[in-house]
Amino acid sequence: MAATPRDVLARDHASALELLRRVGAARTRRILERAQRDLERRLHEAIAGPGAGSYTAANVRAALAQVRQAARIVQLGIRGTLLDTADEAAGRSAENLSRYLASANRAFVGVAHPLGLDLAAIVDEASSGARATVLRRLASSGTPAAGADAIPHPARAGILERYGLRTVGHFEEILQRGLIARAPWQDVVDEIASASPFLRGAPAFWAERIVRTETAGIYNRAGWEAIRSANEESGDFLKILSATFDDRTAADSYAVHGQIRRPDEPFESWYGLYHHPPNRPNDREVVVPHRMAWPIPPYLAWRSDREIAARWALEGRKGRPPPRPKMTTVPLSRIGKAAK
Repeated sequence: MAATPRDVLARDHASALELLRRVGAARTRRILERAQRDLERRLHEAIAGPGAGSYTAANVRAALAQVRQAARIVQLGIRGTLLDTADEAAGRSAENLSRYLASANRAFVGVAHPLGLDLAAIVDEASSGARATVLRRLASSGTPAAGADAIPHPARAGILERYGLRTVGHFEEILQRGLIARAPWQDVVDEIASASPFLRGAPAFWAERIVRTETAGIYNRAGWEAIRSANEESGDFLKILSATFDDRTAADSYAVHGQIRRPDEPFESWYGLYHHPPNRPNDREVVVPHRMAWPIPPYLAWRSDREIAARWALEGRKGRPPPRPKMTTVPLSRIGKAAK
């Protein structure tokens, strides 16, 4: 029995979520563990320096320098992971697009292969677009990273640099608290190392959340670039938002599921405009390619106002949910006309 478009879409969702799980958890944990070991080694080496017997301002400066270096290791490791992921996500997105188009066209118009797509060209375009996005979001302006910014402007911190400063601030609190209390140097080192805040505290949380969210962005950016590339050949492509529905799905995802746009038009959510998910951390929506000639399938149908309100209430929110965002920029009467 041939796979239905719904089956293919379900596999595509699973493929995207597996990419997030594997990259988000395993690689990030290894990066943090390496950084933690490096930080502990550097701090213990600092004990042998001048004034090791008491906790002084010199100790604070030395320890903060070590913390900044460790935070930088994490930043570089995450950036490298995401750049590697861009190529993998681009290939997977383009492959999923090809499989979904074939399945959907077979179901809607009875033809197995809707377009003679140049898959290699689509993958290349998707990959380059995804990598450029990673650099723009993660690399500070003014750094040597090629492609970090298309237009020069005053330097600004990329997302990893901003979170890196937060990491330094976390350790700075421990160091300054020890200085004020005149704690023995070894006690402060032990508090940092034995409690492992670098691995178990806020830095571990933000590192994994960044990787998961940015990987979702890479995957969907690659998918969006693939749709744009395919649209250059046919001129009749649309993009549709598809949410993953389970006990974790938020009301805003109910509200945007099935939203229809032309490839270069932004989607709209309660949080603003965006060309592709994620529109917030932990957003699990994906972009689905759709041709103007096809009808809207039931699995991409809009959720009702009642369903959105019920989910809003289940989340413990007060009052009514915000108005539903604009769901389509293309008249529904124009969609599905050539379908069988």
